[in-house]
Parts: sequence; C-alpha cells; structure tokens
Amino acid sequence: MPIKPTPEEALLRLRLDDSLLDDVAGAVNQAHAQAVAFLDGKLYETPAEADADLRGIECTPDIVAAQILLVDVLVGNNDDRARESKSKAAYNMLRPHRRMGV
Repeated sequence: MPIKPTPEEALLRLRLDDSLLDDVAGAVNQAHAQAVAFLDGKLYETPAEADADLRGIECTPDIVAAQILLVDVLVGNNDDRARESKSKAAYNMLRPHRRMGV
C-alpha cells in the first residue's frame, strides 16, 4: 500500500473541486509529515520493509484515510468545530499504530 494518498485520490474522496489540485498536493505532503511525526516512525509499503526497520510501520488503509482527513483539515471548507473534530478523528485513527518510545 502506498505510504500517502495521491492528490487526485484526496480530491476524489473529499469531493473537492479540481481547481484545488495544487493546494491539495501541498496539503498531502503536509498531512503525510504530520502523520509520520505523530506515529514516530517511518512508513513502509510492505510488512517486510517495516519489519527490517526497528521504527518501521507498515502503511495500512486507515493510515492513508487519516492523512486524507488531515488534508481536509488543511484545505476543506470547514468551520473551527469541523476542523477540530476531523483532526481529532485522524489522530485517533493513527494512535493504534504509534511507536511510543520504541
């Protein structure tokens, strides 16, 4: 599984206008960086790659979905309450994969 969503995938899943492609592309990179920082490890596409690195984390569909939620927080048309709720949901999705002190 890819370690981050494509901008096109994020546009489609978030139902955003195609004119936001450049904004979404930047937000995908930022959301990926936020997820990796929170997870405190490096994302890999396969279990074998993740197992070869002590801090490795296999990327799963919920990790990609959390990144898409973070993209929505960054570029979506949300009020403060929606941004907070989506951000919290994204981090709750990431939490089970977090490497805490490993």
